[in-house]
Amino acid sequence: MKRVIVELKKPMRLSMEEVIEREAAKLPGFTIDQDYEPVPVSPTEDLAPSLAEAKEEVVLIRGEVEEDKEKELKKMPNVINVWTDALIEAFDDENPEDIEVESLQEGCKESGIDLEALETEKISEELPPPFDLELASPCPPADCKPSVAKGTISDVAKYLRCDRLWAKGIRGRGIVIGICGDGVNKSKVPAFIGGWSPTSIYTPGTAPFNSYSTMTAFDAVGICPDAKIYDIAILQSQGGISNFLSNAIKAYQWALNQYKKNKTPQILSNSWYMSQKSWAPDYATNPNHPFTRKVVEVINKGIIVIFPVGICGSVCPSLRCGSDTGPGRSIWGANGHPKVITVGLANIREEWMGFSSQGPAALDPKKPDFCAPTCFKGYTKCDCCSGPATSVCAGVIGLLKSHDPRLTQDKVKEALQKTAKNLCAPGWDRNSGYGMIQGKAAFNYLFHKHIPIVHAVWTHGTSIHEEFIGRLKLTRRLGGFALFEGKPGTRNWFHFAIPTPVIVNARRLRLDSVMLMFLADPDVWVTNVRIYDGAWGIESYDGLAMTGTHWFERFDVLNKYVRWGIGISIGVKFGTKNTRHYIRFVTAGADFIKE
Repeated sequence: MKRVIVELKKPMRLSMEEVIEREAAKLPGFTIDQDYEPVPVSPTEDLAPSLAEAKEEVVLIRGEVEEDKEKELKKMPNVINVWTDALIEAFDDENPEDIEVESLQEGCKESGIDLEALETEKISEELPPPFDLELASPCPPADCKPSVAKGTISDVAKYLRCDRLWAKGIRGRGIVIGICGDGVNKSKVPAFIGGWSPTSIYTPGTAPFNSYSTMTAFDAVGICPDAKIYDIAILQSQGGISNFLSNAIKAYQWALNQYKKNKTPQILSNSWYMSQKSWAPDYATNPNHPFTRKVVEVINKGIIVIFPVGICGSVCPSLRCGSDTGPGRSIWGANGHPKVITVGLANIREEWMGFSSQGPAALDPKKPDFCAPTCFKGYTKCDCCSGPATSVCAGVIGLLKSHDPRLTQDKVKEALQKTAKNLCAPGWDRNSGYGMIQGKAAFNYLFHKHIPIVHAVWTHGTSIHEEFIGRLKLTRRLGGFALFEGKPGTRNWFHFAIPTPVIVNARRLRLDSVMLMFLADPDVWVTNVRIYDGAWGIESYDGLAMTGTHWFERFDVLNKYVRWGIGISIGVKFGTKNTRHYIRFVTAGADFIKE
């Protein structure tokens, strides 16, 4: 017997109960699941006119069919198609070696994540890769250490400049995010307000405290503090986690019904995907699969839907991806549909995660759309893999949509794409999409009314001052720039004083942003940029890892009054490799606006 979803034509005059009693009884070799209430779904474009003329609609039922009867079933006049009810769980019970604790990524194990859950993702990091990551990676340097946290959820919020939006009072009020996964524990997520479950045995909000969805809900609220949470437990069922696409269809229908009642949830954040095409080819590669069509239907009604790329990237993929890894073989089904927001994985050091699945997706050649931060200390010691990135992205979108509830999926995606910071290549690339999302920059793109710059000032690189001269091997000022060679393994600070207009035409100015131009050798990084007004720190960008050529880097300031004079302090780390350690400062500047 094979689990299937049957797509039926239903006369509009018939009730759902009559569909089960009369229509399903006529299907050869098919045993219907009586507990699964038929779900309506939008027809494909080619069928819509004829169904409307015949006063019919499309519904989905699920059950099992004898495999030798499937072709006969498809030929029935009331059957539109028969689809695989694909298993979307993380581990196949028939392959117990696939769930050995020793092979799971250490961060999830130490943090207590349930190893039976879908998103408890096993990354092949048990042994160091037998190659140089920088040479093997299409986007060096790649991060293949999901057990190592890169900052905290607070650092993520600061990196994305979401704290600047909070300071403006933009905190996600009125937003409800649906966390689609293995269930949320409401005692750990006070923002919980309800949800859906496929079984009466499990009630929303009562998942174990160490469930993956509890973690991702925590992360979403960490970015969007005033948002509320729906627990949409797609992966819960009687006797454990069964995770079939038919449950996902039912969950999305519930979300759609809720949205029609009260315009919530505004966002659905998913952290699950299919690792191998062979599990369900008709879902993996066909945009007409009923679940994918239900996703599109939900988006068209006004709900924003976010999916991760998956963890089958070419550098250090999950072992359960099999041979389906790397470009063109790692983003399947709805996760890569053109209409959804598809999120790649990177850390706040701006390193692409080597297990992040790569485009083109099966349903769209231009995926992923962009990356969001993962692998940080949040609910656990290291919130890593696909779920945290998706929920962080959901949090950013929640902030934007709370400011303007009219924002659509397309407009939000455009803003995040246009303002993303390139990671792997200029523009779009198949590894990181358009790069790392930027929360405040996306907000400015959508809502910021242009304020004319009234003054812009620059100073030559030769005006910079080093703090610890004893940590330098070389200091040289040449023409318009300053060259420094650091001693290996040291850190240093460099300081610019910016010529500062304070009052112009009897009006005090505000500082809009500062800019830097510098070039750093591969084993040298700018780690901090701190901005001062006199002795007072007014903005801080910490936890950076900027190396290479940076001809124009802008650092926004929350429009602080200028009272004294602007200074920029730059923290630099010199590595320990047996190579030169040069950094060249070309120029620095600042833009000022009126009070």
